[in-house]
Amino acid sequence: MSASPFSWATKILGGGALLLTLLLAVGWLLPTEWKAEASAVMPVAPEAIFRFLDSPEGWREWTPWPESGVERSGPQRGEGARLSWNDLELGTGSFTLTTVREPERVEYRVEVSGGAMRTDGVIALTAEAGGVRVSWRESGDLGNNPLMGYWGLSMERAQGEELAKGLERLATVAGDGAGLAPR
Repeated sequence: MSASPFSWATKILGGGALLLTLLLAVGWLLPTEWKAEASAVMPVAPEAIFRFLDSPEGWREWTPWPESGVERSGPQRGEGARLSWNDLELGTGSFTLTTVREPERVEYRVEVSGGAMRTDGVIALTAEAGGVRVSWRESGDLGNNPLMGYWGLSMERAQGEELAKGLERLATVAGDGAGLAPR
């Protein structure tokens, strides 16, 4: 039996490099696009909800935002209203209201890292007996990073849970009259 020309350390490093290459190759094959949704019936008028949806300031009342580097641009309310951020922890990104139809629908786009990751969302309000049904749908693309494919595997479930939590916070601020002053 002949001795291997490679030391045990070289074999370990080579095995690690092979494993890393395999993980990256599989990551390229995993989906980076995702969809999530949640809905809730809230015992308030659609207008009580809508005032938290048609402006970035309204969104800041019930959704988490970066702590630093936030800039406002565009109109105060409606289509084109925008928040951008450059935060050490969360990186750079923007949130833009793209379609606003009062009091029934808001669409938006979130871009992170110069558009490398994108999320498009829709919140639709439908009057129901005793309140309004708020349906929130998002879809996105995690970009071309092969490591994000692994994140994409759990994105639908995880983002669906985040949307449901967001609707709970929205119901709270709309229901107790907190937050924004009436228009």
